[in-house]
Amino acid sequence: MNKKPEFLFSDSKQERSKKTLDDIMEAALKIIESADPEKFNSRHLAKKSGYSLGTLSRRLSSIENIFFWAIQKGREIEFNQVAKMMSEFDPKLTIQDFVETLVDEGFKRIDHINPKVMQFYEQRFTKKFGLTVDYFSYSDPLFKAYLNACRKNETNSFRIMSENEARLNFRSIFIIAERPFLESDPIAGTEEHRRIAIENISRILRK
Repeated sequence: MNKKPEFLFSDSKQERSKKTLDDIMEAALKIIESADPEKFNSRHLAKKSGYSLGTLSRRLSSIENIFFWAIQKGREIEFNQVAKMMSEFDPKLTIQDFVETLVDEGFKRIDHINPKVMQFYEQRFTKKFGLTVDYFSYSDPLFKAYLNACRKNETNSFRIMSENEARLNFRSIFIIAERPFLESDPIAGTEEHRRIAIENISRILRK
């Protein structure tokens, strides 16, 4: 696998220049929130940020890279919110309740983000950088949240596992829950997909 890319943008110690870069990065995040890949371009970034195309080209090594950065940042925020929900899961509820909540929340967030955003990222990022060493690590905040919920749960229905096992299990869980959306599979988000996801994830996490 390839080395993890670092998205470095032209930096400056001058307060005004730093504000310019911060504004551009914030604008990229807002464009990503629109969940419309048609807007992931320099024209929309210039309009949203209020800076000219010349300023963007001077401050950014690549327009595409700032959208990669923004998608990664947005995904990190989403996963941290799900992890918080998992960590705060009612300890009196069973693993079945936990899995159903996780699947429903995951489907809702994927629908909100728009699978086309994930497809844009996967197609463009891998074409440019290949599969990087950390490519599948985005789900890692969730296995830590699961272990936290597992320790607090009072139903004796959560399977206790090591950090390594939990990490690999949660990466496989996302193959079940997420891949159909990225592959535009007709099953994605349907009741059948929900049932398959719940049944299989329950087998992985149930004691």
